[in-house]
Amino acid sequence: MIKIGKKLKQVREKKKISQDELAFSLGTSQKTISNWETDKGSPTLSQLAVLENVLETDVLSWFEEGGIVFKQKINHGDNAGVINKDSDKLIAQYEVRLAEKDKQIDEMRGMIKQLMEKK
Repeated sequence: MIKIGKKLKQVREKKKISQDELAFSLGTSQKTISNWETDKGSPTLSQLAVLENVLETDVLSWFEEGGIVFKQKINHGDNAGVINKDSDKLIAQYEVRLAEKDKQIDEMRGMIKQLMEKK
């Protein structure tokens, strides 16, 4: 089992969300959240998708330390991630975030260019 409890707790506390509040968002119990944070259990992929939205974080990065890397696109069955019915949804969300970041980078480049031209 991949251990993500420490990361989950760090992000939850950074966002100042209690275990009870997070449990409510996921439709589960505080005890379940506690078990996840102590690696006595783990969330399902659909719960990970909700965690990503509620905590506004990239949960896929939590798995990298365990050796699982998710590629942006999956072609010809050559994938490094665990694939099942919920993976497509996670990948789609990840791709949207990447596109948003690319747009932000382009905007920043434009601002830097304008600043350089003023000199």
